[in-house]
Amino acid sequence: MFSRIYQKHFKRKVFNKLILIYTVITITSLVTLAVFAYQSVARDEINNSVLEQQRHVDQMNRFLNQKVENAQILLQQLYQDNTLIGDAVYFLENGYESYIRYRLDQFSGSMSTYQRDFDSFYTNAFYRDSDIKNIILFSNPLTFAYMYTDNGRNNKLYNWENGHASEAFLRDRYRDGVVKLPSEANGTNQHAIGLGDPEQRYSYGNQLVTVTNRIYNSTTLTTVGTISVDFSTAGLGSLVEDNSRGARYAVLNDEGKFVYHTSNWKLDSFNKQAKDILHLHQNQPERIKLEQDGWTYVTVSKINKLGLTVIAMLPQKGATAHLTTLRNTIGIVSVVCTVGVLLLTILAMSRLSKRTQSIVHAMKQVQEGNLDNPIMVKEDSEDELGLIAKQFNRMCEDLNLYINRVYKSELKQKQAELVALQAQIKPHFLYNTLEVIRMRAVAKGAHDVGEMIYNLALLFRHMIKDKAMISLNEEIENCKRYLELTRLRYRDKLQYTIQVEEGLLGYPIMKLSIQPIIENYLIHGLGLDRADNHIAIEAAKTKDALVITVTDNGRGIEPQRLAALQQELLESDLKDEGSLGLKNVLNRLKILYGEEAQLTINSTVDVGTTVTLTFPLI
Repeated sequence: MFSRIYQKHFKRKVFNKLILIYTVITITSLVTLAVFAYQSVARDEINNSVLEQQRHVDQMNRFLNQKVENAQILLQQLYQDNTLIGDAVYFLENGYESYIRYRLDQFSGSMSTYQRDFDSFYTNAFYRDSDIKNIILFSNPLTFAYMYTDNGRNNKLYNWENGHASEAFLRDRYRDGVVKLPSEANGTNQHAIGLGDPEQRYSYGNQLVTVTNRIYNSTTLTTVGTISVDFSTAGLGSLVEDNSRGARYAVLNDEGKFVYHTSNWKLDSFNKQAKDILHLHQNQPERIKLEQDGWTYVTVSKINKLGLTVIAMLPQKGATAHLTTLRNTIGIVSVVCTVGVLLLTILAMSRLSKRTQSIVHAMKQVQEGNLDNPIMVKEDSEDELGLIAKQFNRMCEDLNLYINRVYKSELKQKQAELVALQAQIKPHFLYNTLEVIRMRAVAKGAHDVGEMIYNLALLFRHMIKDKAMISLNEEIENCKRYLELTRLRYRDKLQYTIQVEEGLLGYPIMKLSIQPIIENYLIHGLGLDRADNHIAIEAAKTKDALVITVTDNGRGIEPQRLAALQQELLESDLKDEGSLGLKNVLNRLKILYGEEAQLTINSTVDVGTTVTLTFPLI
């Protein structure tokens, strides 16, 4: 089935292939972008939720530490007042009835109408900290307790029963939170606060955090009792009440029993993995998998002064639950964008396909020999297909013109070949004419004129040779003829010498490489008012180069002009026509030999000029 679909819709339809490829790329890109965007947002939300969880744990630890500090301050204030600490020690050592008699004796013996006692002191403590629920004085030798409740308005003495706290004491201390467990209960006892009761008969509501301090007799340095301050855990609840993401919090004592937990705490799930949870690293969130919640971020902290364990649990699905709308929106937007992009792509590809089909149709017409079927194209079309159509139409027009002109072109070509054959006769005609003139001059006795004509003919023959490279011997002979012409013209006012190392005469060099240098001397350096004009040509071989030196004793070159000329030689401006000067010689040398070829010039005014040619051996 897929093969038939490919054969029918894709094999010979490139635009369908492009649409398919673009569709795959678009869908892949949008899906990847959507997944990345959602995961990025979800990751940020999880990080923010974990940070918020850690902040709540820190706040709970600070709350517990604050309560410890408040209890310590209460004890310090008690010790700072000798009357209060004396009354407290007497009360705990001698009992309530003896303390009452003691207070009456103190009052009767005092001249003051007001005697401060620890009843008013403890009552004031309730107003300084609204979280205080009970203040309890425990007597060690007499095994009784004296408890202040209801913001200090009620105080009551409780005696122990068989070494254990009475049910009345427990009921008044925990009030609505105390529940008696039947013996057949399942034993979970999840809210118990350890009070040394071996039978653990009571389950206490998550109400109180207790801070206990000892009271010493400063005279005997013995412990006479303890003072316990019960704080309500309602303050912990207020710290984590903003819990819209399903986070759960609990506080456990050293016995592993709950002091506080939020209402959404899942006891069964915790009990199954409590051992693993409590052994996690302290004070850093860790991601573990729970049976009921799946992946959950758990923070365990035990940095408060009471040694209580604060546990926070944040299910990952709870942290991202509010992103469902965002996830759905991203999905819908991705689908809409995909459909929109595909529709626009199909429309654009359809237009391109029609234009391409028109070009293909015109090409088939040309293949059949029909050149009069141009492609319809808008004048302002400047894209690739428009340029192809315009160039195709122009090609057809040019092809028509070529077919119409090919016959005439063949005739013109034959005529040009005939003219070329005729042009080959002209040099021979000139040579023959110069030879006739020379022989006439010799016949009349003008031997110097005949010699000049002879040298001119040889120079002419040499210059029109269609060769770029000649032997050094040919170039030297050409220079001799040129110098002889000049010497005859100026009646022996010019002398020249030529020295070439043995074995170099057959070496190939560039044609007209030395003659332009001699010509420069004859035009610019020759002195007609002197008879000792001299030019020397030397050719020598170095390790890997041929060096040709042309030295004269002419006028020389002014320093400024010499500097300008040397600068011109450094430039890369090539000249294909005009005078064959020094720059032209250097440019042609570099074309033939590369950058290793050099032409240098040195000159002194009224002394002479030296031009040196250097090019590599081939």
